[in-house]
Amino acid sequence: MSKKDEKPLPLQYRLKGKLMRKCRFCGSSRGMIRSYGLRICRRCFRDMGERIGFRKF
Repeated sequence: MSKKDEKPLPLQYRLKGKLMRKCRFCGSSRGMIRSYGLRICRRCFRDMGERIGFRKF
């Protein structure tokens, strides 16, 4: 089957909602921080927050 013959997935199988939101470092979808366009889970944010430019208070 060529690439032209392949059909896109039906709407019921496309990723949407929480399945689209994954951490860009570890791939987890739990504990997401989406503000400022970060898309990082809270565990990775604790590790990499200072390197990104956030300060601890």
